[in-house]
This record gives sequence, structure tokens and C-alpha cells, in this order.
Amino acid sequence: MVESIEWEGLRSLSEETLRYYLGLQVGQPFDPVELNQKIHALWERQLVDDLTVEAEPGAQGLRLEVRVRERPVLRSIEYQGTKKLGRTEIQERIDKDRVQVREGLPLERGELERLEQTLLDMYREKGFRFADVDYQLEEVTPGEVRVRFTVDEGDKVKIGGIEFEGNTVFSDWRLRQAMRKTRKTGPVTRLLKRDIYNPATLQEDLQRVKDLYREEGYKNVALGETRLEVRARRPQAPTPERQKRRLFLEIPVHEGERWRFGEVSIQGNEKFTDQALLRAFQRPRGRGPWLRASAVDKGVEAVQEIYRNHGYIYAQVDVEMRDRGDGIADVIVKVFEGEQYRVRRLEFAGNDRTRDKVLRREFRVQEGMVLNMGALRSSLFKINQLGYFTLDEDNPIEFENFDSEDQTVDLVVKGEEADRTELLFGGGWSEVDGFFGQFSVRTQNFLGRGETLGVAVQAGKVRDLLEISYFVPWLLDRPQSAGFQLFSRDLDYVLGSQRQIREEIGGVLTYGRSFGLFNSLRFSYGYADLKDAVELLSAEGEVVRTEAEFRKSNLRPMWIYDSQDNRLEPTRGARILASLEYAGGLLGGNIDLWRPELSFTFYRPVTTAPLRTVLGLNVEGGWVEPYGDDELPIRERYYLGGARSVRGFANSQIFLRNDDGSAVTDDFGRILGGTQFVELGLEYHLLLGGPFRLVFFADAGNVFDEDRGHSFDIQDLRYSAGVELRLFVPVFGLPLRFIYAENLDPLPGDRFESFQFDVGTSF
Repeated sequence: MVESIEWEGLRSLSEETLRYYLGLQVGQPFDPVELNQKIHALWERQLVDDLTVEAEPGAQGLRLEVRVRERPVLRSIEYQGTKKLGRTEIQERIDKDRVQVREGLPLERGELERLEQTLLDMYREKGFRFADVDYQLEEVTPGEVRVRFTVDEGDKVKIGGIEFEGNTVFSDWRLRQAMRKTRKTGPVTRLLKRDIYNPATLQEDLQRVKDLYREEGYKNVALGETRLEVRARRPQAPTPERQKRRLFLEIPVHEGERWRFGEVSIQGNEKFTDQALLRAFQRPRGRGPWLRASAVDKGVEAVQEIYRNHGYIYAQVDVEMRDRGDGIADVIVKVFEGEQYRVRRLEFAGNDRTRDKVLRREFRVQEGMVLNMGALRSSLFKINQLGYFTLDEDNPIEFENFDSEDQTVDLVVKGEEADRTELLFGGGWSEVDGFFGQFSVRTQNFLGRGETLGVAVQAGKVRDLLEISYFVPWLLDRPQSAGFQLFSRDLDYVLGSQRQIREEIGGVLTYGRSFGLFNSLRFSYGYADLKDAVELLSAEGEVVRTEAEFRKSNLRPMWIYDSQDNRLEPTRGARILASLEYAGGLLGGNIDLWRPELSFTFYRPVTTAPLRTVLGLNVEGGWVEPYGDDELPIRERYYLGGARSVRGFANSQIFLRNDDGSAVTDDFGRILGGTQFVELGLEYHLLLGGPFRLVFFADAGNVFDEDRGHSFDIQDLRYSAGVELRLFVPVFGLPLRFIYAENLDPLPGDRFESFQFDVGTSF
């Protein structure tokens, strides 16, 4: 029996608290096994750092002596000497590495050691190889401590040189070029921070060196352990400054022999024939090609893709290179197929507004189907294209509840609702256009069902506009779309020295059908009542006004291919749009024309580190021709210029010109646009991080009219170039564009705006 209990070391904890957790009471039996279990439970509550219980015989039982060293609570963390590291940067790294050191929580010594090592790693990544970190504990109150980290940063040691030993196939210069993140210090590498020794990035670069050799057939290339040597370098100035230290890397290279590509064979395959897998492998052609690593890797990936697309998600494909003499290596592909899995359940997480069926209908994989990984990737791509549900960037899909007996698996697609409403408002003033204001709201996921509802209003001296639109992407839950647009548009602007006026009221009905992942066919029918007027000065100085009224009834079939990864901020993919407009004739109205148009837009990533860059290209062309006896109305011709055309030129200010640069006019003196146009745009995007993009651009384009002697001539293109800053503001839902452009070939009478502002995309 417990005769008495003595406590030693208690400061903030009470005796009653420990009696409760340890189950110790005077007059109760003593059970050492149960006590040990309760001590472990108390330890897990992080209240104590150490606890011992000693039992000694007494007069009427056992006398217990309990010694406690309480775990202190961390009151605060201080950093001294951290000139190159900010507290926010340190905290972000603590969160990333999951170091459990938090103010207000019990302190663990082991986590302090981890934090000390984390600080050292951060300094070494920045090039401070001689940094030293130490910490001290200071008691603030009983049970609370303050931790003070003291840092001696030392000198930043940059890479002074990289040398290779044993290389004969490639020069030192060529091997250094293969290393992207580890370079000798210099003005450019210093700016890009590539002259800092980092073991992790060095290993990436050494792998690139190996890949360079393996691509040329040196399959057994090996790199020895990198030797590091710090050398002092005196400054060139004669002042008594301390010596600067540089780090030199010496990398041994063992090249081995060069091998030729032999025969390819398959082992372990039962579900697919050798012929099917060998066709996918596509070994290099020609007699005696070198054993290139890229050919082997692509072949292995092709075989793996066959299995993944048929539900064999655990299939493994390995490669063995077998020497058959004379410098030839046969490639043996070894397959472990595993079991074929099907989808048992498909769920979505994070869609608070968007209905499940809106996302589910974009998926090419459904319950009960074979888990096709290729179709799954395409489905995720299609979800991203919607624009109103953003997939989790790190882990967009989770595989759960694998059932090895039924060969089924559950899929959980994770993401979050994007800003579905685009709200645009603005206004401005110019000497020519006067004041104007605009407002528009566009909801691209109306009621969570994927529909798009939009209203746009603009009022000003130049343009009065009212538009209402509604679009359903999946009509009757089938891959078909339908929508309508009602509009009233009044334009009043200056073209050259003339005033152009147009009043237009009407609507458009659309119907579309999707085919496959990226292809769709769309038909639109539009009807509008039009009033056009042009005012110009006669030779006598009088205002001459010409007016015309039209009724336009047109049908426009359109084929669209769109594989862009994002509608507003694309980084890869293409969009092709081909259309043919037919107006008048059997459709009625008094505008008779046909208009074929074609556009091609392409985006491709160029670099990923240290800065992501993207190349964009856009090419457009069109041709409009009247049929019958009527002339083509002025506003049905092509006029280029504006922030979404040839940038810098004012809107519609590229028109037909004579050889002397003057505008081409009709019999009434009205300035004419072209019946054909060509437009090109080239962009180089620098993704600066967050919502910012810096875009360098070059644009070209012009209009032509063969009937008036202005046939297409590449020498007649108008050119501009410049730079624009794009800022994506979530409240607007569209990028804001600040454009600076230069006219590369100015002509008399050009209305060119060096600075332009726009909302949206360039093409």
C-alpha cells in the first residue's frame, strides 16, 4: 500500500494534476506496471521532460518519491545576427519542414536541434558555407522559457570554378553547359543566383551531365564524388581588405565505352502481345544506331502508357541492357503487369457551389469503367479549362480504398471554387473620344450548373452598348451547347478625318456540339437592323452626310479546336478556329456576303527555372466578298488596330492606303477598309510570380482589296513592338493590360497611341 508521496521539482504543475494522471493515492495499492503505462500516457501530453518514481519501504507500506522535470512552454523565439534571413522567410521554412517549434506550446529539445539544422541549411543554400548557428534557453517565468538563436553568418562563398577529370568525349566547357543551376560566378550567374553551391541542385546538374553521356551511348558513365576546395582570392584593390574565398568543384568522370543499339525483346507480358508492345517501343531506325537514353526512356514510357490506359496501375516496366559483344547492347524490357483496376466511386471535394454533375460530365472515367490513366489526365485538363473550379496544384486527385479482391479503387478529385463572376468597370477620357464609362458582369457558373450569364453596359461619346447573353455548355446533360445574345450598339467615332456612325440592334442564337476532348462544332444565327452614316468635309468645307439602312441575317458555322490549359492565362496548348459566314440570300436581309476566316493561336513553355517563360504566337486571316449586285457595306470591311489587334495603332486605324500613304476612299469619299486581312502576333511572357506577367510583343498586320489593286504583299504589313504588364485581379476576373508600343514603320496620318490600356487577353 502507498504510505506517503513526496513531490520534487513541481513548478507550474500541481500535485493534484499529477495524482490524477499517474493514479497515485495514499492508502491505495501500488501497481508498477500500471504506473509505467500512465507515465507513458503523461509523456504523450507533453507536460514533462522527465519523471522518475522511487519506492522505499516504510512503517506501514511504501514511501514514494516522485521527481519531475517539467517541460517548459516556449514564450518567444529570438534571432540575432540573421541579416540575410528575414523572420518571415524562416517561418515559411519552419512550416515547410514541419519543425514543431511554436510559441505558446511545450518545447521539445529535439525540435530545437532540427530548427538549428534548418537555419544552417538555409544559409548554405544561400552560399554561406561557414555560417555557425547556436541557441540558448533563458527562463522567463517558472515553466516558461525564451529561445535565442545566435548566428554568425560568415562570408558568402561563391563558386570560383568547376573542373572535370577524366573526360575525353566532351570538353569541360560542354559539361559545364549541361549544368543549369550550378555555375561559376559572374555577372549573369550572380544575378540569377546560380553561383551558390547547393548539394541538392548540384545532384540535379550531375544527373544532367550523365544524361548528356547516355544520350550518346555511354550507358555506364559514372561520376565520382565531388571534391570541394575553398581558395582565398585577394581583391584587386590595394586596400587591406580581407581575402575573399571561392569554392572550386572537381568532378571525376568515368566515361566507359560507347554502345550501339541491339535488339529489343519483351519479357513477362501476358495481357498484350510482343508485337503490340514492340510497336509502341519504336526502337531507333538505321543500321547500328547508338544506344541513346532518350530512345530507351521513350520506349519504356510508351509501354507503361499502354498498361496504365488499360487499368494496370501497378504495372512496372524495367529495362536490362545486355552486352552481346562488339559494343552492342540488347534491350530487354521486363514487365510486371499486376491486376487490372476499375473505378468503384468518383467523388469531388471542394466544390461548394459547382454541382457534382457539372464536373462529372467532363470526366472521361466513370464508375465501373477501367481506370484509364490517360483519360484521367485528359479529364483533369478539361476541368481546368472550365475556369470556375481550380484543381489542387500539388495533389489534384487521390486514390482511396484500394480493394485487391474486387480490383476497384475510389477517386477523389480535389480543388476549390474559383472566382466565377467577372466584374469589370472603368472609364476614361481622350481628346478624340471624350469621356466614357463601362460596366459589365459575367457569371460563368450561374447557379453552380456551368451556365454563363452576362450583362455589359457602356456609355460615352464614341460607344453606347447594351448586351445580355446566356450560354448553356451542356444542354439536356449532353455534350451540346446553346445560348443567345441580345444587343444594342451605337458607334460614333473618327476614322481618319471622317466621322463614322453605326446603330445596331439585334440578337444571335448559337448551338454547338463537342467531339472528343478538344474539338467542337458550333452554329450561330444572327439578325440585326443596322443604320450606317458617314460625315465628311467636302472640298467647299461643307459637312456631307451619307446614310444607309440594312437588315443583316447571317448563318455562321464554326469549327474550334482548343487545347489551351487556361482561358485567361495560358502557358501551353493551341487554339484553331475556322469559320464561314453566309449572309443574305435564302436567309433574307439586304446584306449579301460570304466570309471565311481562320485563326491559329499557340502557347509553349520555354524555361521553368529560375524564371518561367512562355512563347505565344497568333496568326489570323479573313476574306469577305459580296455576291449579287450590291456593294459591300463600309462596316463589313476589315479595319485593324487596337489593344487586341496590332497594338499601338488606335482602334480601326489601319485601312487601305494609296502608294503616297493617303487613304483609299469610295465614290462618296468614305475611307475604305479591306476585303482581306492578315494579322500576326508574337509574344514572350515572363511569369514574374503571383498575378504579374511581363510580355514582350511584336505585331504585324494590314488589310487588302484585290479588286481595288491592293493585293497581299508582305512588304505592306504594318508593324509595332513593345512591352506590356499584365496584372490578374481576381475581383475583375480578367487580366489588366498596361501596354507601351512603338510604331516601327510610321506613315503620314497614323493615329498611334504609345500607351494603351485594356482588360482581357491579346489573342
